Amino acid sequence: MRIVAACLLPATLLGCASIQTPMTETTPEADVTVDSRIELMSVIQLLSHYFLVSYLDSSYKLEAAEYFASCRDHPAVSKFSELSSSDFSFSTVPDAFIALSEPPMLEQRYPPKPDVTQSAGGPEAYAEFLSLTRAFASDCGFPEFYARNRPYYDRLIAQSRPSVTASTRILSAYLGVPLGSTEVVLGPLLHDGGFATRYDSDDGKASTYAFIGPASIVDGETNFGTSERLQPLISHEFAHTVINPLTASYSSEVGASAANFDGLVEAMRREGYTTWDQVINESIIRAVTARLTTQERGNAAGEAEIADELQRGFVYVPALISALKHYEAHRDTYPTIESYYPNLLRVFEEATSRS
Repeated sequence: MRIVAACLLPATLLGCASIQTPMTETTPEADVTVDSRIELMSVIQLLSHYFLVSYLDSSYKLEAAEYFASCRDHPAVSKFSELSSSDFSFSTVPDAFIALSEPPMLEQRYPPKPDVTQSAGGPEAYAEFLSLTRAFASDCGFPEFYARNRPYYDRLIAQSRPSVTASTRILSAYLGVPLGSTEVVLGPLLHDGGFATRYDSDDGKASTYAFIGPASIVDGETNFGTSERLQPLISHEFAHTVINPLTASYSSEVGASAANFDGLVEAMRREGYTTWDQVINESIIRAVTARLTTQERGNAAGEAEIADELQRGFVYVPALISALKHYEAHRDTYPTIESYYPNLLRVFEEATSRS
């Protein structure tokens, strides 16, 4: 059955909505780094021929392949190949590494998340992989490789910092909440896309990370793109850290519309999403990103983004766009996305009643 998302509010009301994004708290400037833990992870992935390593043959990628050639049969590489052929893949891998201290020690800074250890085959298999990874870092001279490439990393950071700073401020204002400590981790060996994760310290402070891969090669070096590429990508990844917990807190409402997933299973599976709550998160976040694109680059750019999402199978985006226009026009009533969130979920519920 084909699902057509129902509009939540009258089109005449929504069409004239303007974007208003008040913020009452200051969002700290996002940090931009090339992180040694993520680079260590990426080197192991490169040697294992992992499918999400950057396809760009940059000078850095060629240098890494040559430097670590003698370690391609290291037990850590073999173990990662084994784990990644099962469930230890996609976002769970950078999620695991960023929770550690700097190599080669790689001690747990944050307790490992249950889904991370489960994806690695359980606590024992996860601990074994970490032990092998520590050995890899020492045996294969990773700290020396990272240190000698610091000038290169500094160039990447300087190139991307202005776009990152602007993007996080815009997103925080739109959602109406400070993002806390935010860090964009540039990964020269990561795929053309991104992941995000969040960790909360014992004192209640949140640290949010977005892992971003390069888009092209310029003069032999990886390039992470202009603000037109980085703004929607960074907004998408950091929005997950706000939207995902909201969806989880409305589990009964999410369950009430779960039958809608039946008609979308194949399209969403191709995009990497296998559960209804993931589809809700992705649909809302993609709608938010499209609105920010419209705000920053105009209607044509926003409409192009919406068309792309529809082609991918995210059929609820247009109705969510309409709902978000109402949110934008009534920020005095809905100062934060959390205060408006039930209205966004109603888009999916309305579609259920009309399907």
